[in-house]
Order: sequence, then C-alpha cells, then structure tokens
Amino acid sequence: EQPAAPFKVAHEAPLKAREEVVADTADHKQLRVEFNGIHGDRVPGFLYLPKGAGAPRAAVLLQYGIGGSKKTDYIVEIGQQFIDVGFVVLTIDAPDRGERRQPDRPKPLMGHFDRERFAQYCGDYSRAVDYLDSRPEVDRERIGYVGISWGAITGLTYVANDPRIKAMSSIVGGANFGDVLSEQTSEETKQVLPSLDPVDYVGKIAPRPLVMINVTRDILVARPFAEALHKAAGEGSKALWLETDHYFNGVDRQKIIQTEVVQFMQDSLPPSKKI
Repeated sequence: EQPAAPFKVAHEAPLKAREEVVADTADHKQLRVEFNGIHGDRVPGFLYLPKGAGAPRAAVLLQYGIGGSKKTDYIVEIGQQFIDVGFVVLTIDAPDRGERRQPDRPKPLMGHFDRERFAQYCGDYSRAVDYLDSRPEVDRERIGYVGISWGAITGLTYVANDPRIKAMSSIVGGANFGDVLSEQTSEETKQVLPSLDPVDYVGKIAPRPLVMINVTRDILVARPFAEALHKAAGEGSKALWLETDHYFNGVDRQKIIQTEVVQFMQDSLPPSKKI
C-alpha cells in the first residue's frame, strides 16, 4: 500500500469543476477550466483537447518555472507540441501565479520555498490529476507530468508520492536544497513535519520512467543541485546534460523538447494493448 504523502491530498472532495471554451482551432479545443484546490480555493487552468479519433488519450500535467503562469509562452509552445501528437494537456495556475496572483502578498526573494507553499503546490497538482481522472477524454492509466524549473522541483516530490503519474520529465530541476528550501519554516515545524525536498523522494519514482534534463550554465539551479537529483534518482532514470543556460539560449529548444520530452512521453505512455 502506498504510504501517506508528505502533503495533503483530497481525492474524495468535490471538484465543483467548471469550463468554458476559449479557443477552437483546426487541431484542438482550448478550455479555461477551474476546480477546487487543496485549500478549497479555486484553481484555474487551461485544458487542451486534441481533435480527431483516439479517445481516451494520454495526458500530461505541464507546469512552469517560478515566474510563469498557464499563459507563459514556452508552456503554450510545449503544450502545442504535445497536442500535435495527440496528448491532452492541462496547465494550472499555481498558488500566487496567473489568475491567483495576490498583488498585496509579500514577495520575499525565496518566498516560494516555504514549506506551506511547497505543500500547496503538490496538493494542487494532486487535485489537477483528480480533475484529469474525471475527464472522459483522458486515459487515466496514461498520465504524465512535465515540469520546468520550479515546476520540476515541486513536481518531483509530487510525482514520487502519486502513483497515478506513470512517467515524468524534469527540465532544469534539482534537489538537496537543504536550508534554502526550509528558510521560511520555523524550527518547530521542521522537527515535526517531514521534508519536502526532492532528494528525499525522487528514488520512489522508480520503476516509472523519469528523464532529467539539466544544463551546464545554469545560474538558477546550480550544478550541485542537479547532480544531487541525478544521484538520488532511482534505477532506470535518465539524466541528460545540455551545453546551454537555464533558458536554453543558443540551442533549438523546440527540437530538444520534441526529441527528449515529447518522444519520451510517447514511448513511456504507449496506447493500451487491451482488446
């Protein structure tokens, strides 16, 4: 039996989902959806549904870096690459991002690193997969997670503790952040609650497929954090180093994503062989 996650989940709680069409193109329909988050607030997202035969389909929860939102250019671009090969794509606005932004909320430099906020990210990802599970277009046995930067860091801990995710791509993620990850957390809380650092969980993703893409000139997720992640990852995971910076400047990001992320997910989430 799967041990309890180190963050709150609420699979039986009502989602009270709503949706509206925001775009209807030749190859997909884009919905703005919203549902109840782990703290009871509303979580908005974009759901992309490819057109044509083949449902139910594989799906990915696609999450961005610390400054992004569901509308961020590179997330929309990567989402389109998945749509092109028939995947359902969901991207949610994480706490204090996009439509959930709170202008009056204090913004300490490492504010997202506090434990409560990290746990809320993970809990909202769980609710997002609850939502994907509820969609008739989605094959619930073929759900993957793709995270970039902070979306990878939080996603690693989340995926390790949610067996519904069958494969993961971590792009410029890391682990073993130590005191950085808990600097906003009181000493009393640190002693009582379990760590949320990916270094303590990434090994649990195995034997599910995991690819970790890191870059040699990363000044945001420094090399020791990437190396710690690779070292802690379970057997069968794949680590890939690219000669570029955190933003993939100077390389063909779209081609790299296509070959190392989209193709990886296609291979890891093949159509069911049921008759």
